[in-house]
Amino acid sequence: MNFRQSTEDLFEKSRMSFGQHLEELRTTLFKCMAAIAVGCLVGFTFANQTVEYLKGPLVTAMAEFKSSTAAEEMIERDGYVPPELLPWLEEEKLIPRRMKVDPGELIRALQNVIPDFGSQVNLNPYGFRPGHFKEEALPSLANRLVNRASEAEPASQRLNEAWKRLSETEQLAFTVLATKSADQVTQQDMAGVTQAFDRLSQSKDLIQSPAFADLLAEGSGSWLEPAKANPLAKMKQSIDESFDAVANQRLNRALLFRLFSDQMSQLKTDFVSIELWESADFQPQSLTVTEPFMIWMKAGLISGLVLALPVVMYFLWCFVAEGLYPHEKKYVHIFLPISILLFIAGVTLAFFFVFEPVLGFLFSFNRQMGIAPQMRINDWLSFVMFLPLGFGVAFQLPLVMLFMNRINLFSVEDYLDKWRIAVMCIFVLSMILTPADPISMLLLAIPLTLLYFLGVGMCQWMPKNDNPYENDQTYVKTS
Repeated sequence: MNFRQSTEDLFEKSRMSFGQHLEELRTTLFKCMAAIAVGCLVGFTFANQTVEYLKGPLVTAMAEFKSSTAAEEMIERDGYVPPELLPWLEEEKLIPRRMKVDPGELIRALQNVIPDFGSQVNLNPYGFRPGHFKEEALPSLANRLVNRASEAEPASQRLNEAWKRLSETEQLAFTVLATKSADQVTQQDMAGVTQAFDRLSQSKDLIQSPAFADLLAEGSGSWLEPAKANPLAKMKQSIDESFDAVANQRLNRALLFRLFSDQMSQLKTDFVSIELWESADFQPQSLTVTEPFMIWMKAGLISGLVLALPVVMYFLWCFVAEGLYPHEKKYVHIFLPISILLFIAGVTLAFFFVFEPVLGFLFSFNRQMGIAPQMRINDWLSFVMFLPLGFGVAFQLPLVMLFMNRINLFSVEDYLDKWRIAVMCIFVLSMILTPADPISMLLLAIPLTLLYFLGVGMCQWMPKNDNPYENDQTYVKTS
C-alpha cells in the first residue's frame, strides 16, 4: 500500500471550507448576473438592429419562394418562362401579379395625364358589342320591338321609345329579323343589331323619357331594412347636374339591358386583364398591439444572453477551478476556450447554414398545397433565436464526454462499444432541439455524430491527471 512518510500536506493550499465555497458561489453568481445585465443592456440598445438583422433569412427565403412560385405559374400557364423576364424574377426579385382593370377608368386616367389621348379614335368602352347579345335570342328581341304594342305596360312604352329612335333602315332590318328563326341568324344580323343598340346608347334624350322614369326613381326601404340607393337614379342625378357623354351612354346601356334582359347577357364591365410586376419583398406581421413591444423585449433579452454567455461560462469555469487541486487547474485553461469555441460553432452553424435549407424545405409544402405563407414576426424570432442556442448547447458534447470519462463513469471502450446507441440518442436529441422537419434535425445530428467521435478521440489522446502521490518523493512504497 501507499502511505505518506512526510508530515507535509500536499493539498494544504487547495483546501476550502464549506463557508468559503458558499461565498465563492455567491460571488460567482453575482458576477454572472452582472454579466447578463450588461449583455441585456447592450441587447436592448441594439434590439431594433437585431430584429432587422434576424429578419434577413426570412425575407430572403420568402423572396425566393415567391419568385420560384411565379416561375412555376408561368411554366404551367405558358409552358416556359420568357428569357427576358428571368432577370426580373431571379435578380431583381420582382414577381408578376395578374389583375383586372376597368378599361373606362384606365382610359379616363390616361386622358387626365394626356388630354388628347385617343382623340382620333373612339375609346369609349361602354358601348354595345356582339358579346352582349344572345345570338339565338335575336329574333325574339326584334319581334319585341316590331310588336311592341303587345307588350304589357310599362314595357310597351319603353319599347316604343327605343323604336322611335331607330332609323328607317334599322327598323326595316329588325322587321326582317323578327321573321327569322334562331338558326337563320347571320353575322350580318348580329352586326346590325349591335350597331343599332350602340347608337341608341348614345342618345341624349332616352333617359329623359317618362317611360323610364320608374327605373330612375330613388330606391325605398322598409322599416326592417335601411333604404338602398338606386345606382341608376344616382347616375341620372349626376348627368343632370353636369352632362357627361360617357356617363350618359353608360346609363342608356343599363336601361336597355333591363328592357331586354332575357335576350342579352348579364350586364357587367368587360375588365381588361393586365399583368403588374411588384416587389417580392416581405415584411413579417404582428397581430396584436403589444406584440412589437414583446418582440423588442425578446430580442434584447435573448441577444443579451448570447453576448453574456461566454463571460458567464468563464466565471463558471473559474468557480469550478477553485474546487480543483493545483495540478488539475491547468485543464480549465484548455476546456474553457474549447467550450466557448464549440458554442460559437453551434450558433454559427444554425444561423448561417441551417435557416435557409430549413425554410426552403418548409416552404416547399406551402407550394405543394397552394398555401401562401404569412409569417408572424414573433413566431419567427422564437425560431431564429432559440434554435442557435440549442445548437450551441448541443455542441458541448465532446466536453461532456471527456468529463464523464475523467470521473470514470465511461471509458473509451464504453464509448466505442455503444456508439450505435449513442448515435440513436443523438438523433432523438436533435429531433427534440429542432423544429418538426428532417432537414434541421439532420443538420444538427450529423455534426453531433462527428463531435461524438471527436469526444472519443479527446478521451483517448488528451493526457490524464497524474497521481500526485506517485510524483512526490516524500512518498514511499511499503508493504
